Amino acid sequence: MHERLQSELYASIATLDQLKKLYDFGAVDIRSYQRESEALLQDVRTQIENLRRLGLDIGRFVTSERIIEIFPEAANLLRLGTHAPRRSLQGMTLDQFYDYIGLAILDVATENSSKGLMGLAELIVEVVRRLPEIESVTYNDVIESVNRVAENGLIPGIRTLRGGVKVVELRPLELRRDQADVINLAATKGYVSVEEVIMQLKWSEDHARQVLSSLVDAGMAVADIRFSTGGRYYFPGLRSRESTDSRNTGAY
Repeated sequence: MHERLQSELYASIATLDQLKKLYDFGAVDIRSYQRESEALLQDVRTQIENLRRLGLDIGRFVTSERIIEIFPEAANLLRLGTHAPRRSLQGMTLDQFYDYIGLAILDVATENSSKGLMGLAELIVEVVRRLPEIESVTYNDVIESVNRVAENGLIPGIRTLRGGVKVVELRPLELRRDQADVINLAATKGYVSVEEVIMQLKWSEDHARQVLSSLVDAGMAVADIRFSTGGRYYFPGLRSRESTDSRNTGAY
């Protein structure tokens, strides 16, 4: 239970950090940023308090996961900062340790290859959930393993989209600039509407629909053209807090 809650906390901090960077790049308007950041801050603080009640040393978590180094924007907003000892390798050499994590990465990549890509935070969460036997694995360890797997040519690897959004390509993708722009726009919610694409990217409706359709054809997006949604396109590979909450209440 603790590992699941820690994974959710890490993902929430990653989302908050990403939102702040998107705002700094001008990709999110101030009202949306204020609304979403306040909700995320409250969510993270609630998660931290819950973990403290369960006996988790939050300072140790922050240090071992290198939260301040990896997510400085979120750490600053949350005013985090402590120190804790580094984890052991549980009898493995460093290379064996990363190779072991790499096998879990390949499992996740294989299961989700049809999506084309995954948000980096979501992939990390999925990999850590598959490694309950390694009590001390950190999220930075997973990132290092992703890079090693990519260097061996087994997956394309981590890609940073315009605006700082990090995704992991699970199979070779040749994203055009306009496709990458749409994925970047959809990153924080896991979906985007035709209207949002037109307004945010200053495109014609024909071009917006053409690019969205190309992403559907590539298997990266799923169209929902119901009137009630206003024509949304969901990206299953991108973590969506909103869609996760909807599924949990029965409602990407």
